[in-house]
Amino acid sequence: MLIVDANDLDKVKSMLDDAIDFMCERHERGRLFFEKGMSVFPAFGMLGTLVGLVNMLKGMGADSSNLSSGMAVALITTFYGSLFSNVLFAPIASSLKNSHEQELLCMQIIEEGVLSIAAGSNPRLIQEKLEFMLAQTDIKKKGSK
Repeated sequence: MLIVDANDLDKVKSMLDDAIDFMCERHERGRLFFEKGMSVFPAFGMLGTLVGLVNMLKGMGADSSNLSSGMAVALITTFYGSLFSNVLFAPIASSLKNSHEQELLCMQIIEEGVLSIAAGSNPRLIQEKLEFMLAQTDIKKKGSK
């Protein structure tokens, strides 16, 4: 609509670039939470392991029945730290990164297309230019659905 309303091309490009930058910042904040979880949860698991080992060593004196509960705490906290990091946080962070890259490419294609149309470029040239931005497997051939 900005192009249709005959706004300055540089202003439109600046607005589109700003929209892309704001989107990147917003996506990064969301992804950083999960990346931080990936790095923090193994450390929490190790802290739990140390607590379990301390409890195990504390019980070594008089009553050896406390050894198994201390060892269980040590092992289960290591397991949970690894589980949360690798099974929960890592796949979510990876998925968010992939979604961001796809949305970023889409916005870049839209920006390039809008600016090319506003500049009065040849439609076939615009099509070729935008197709270069896509992987060959993502380009649908004419007539196929």
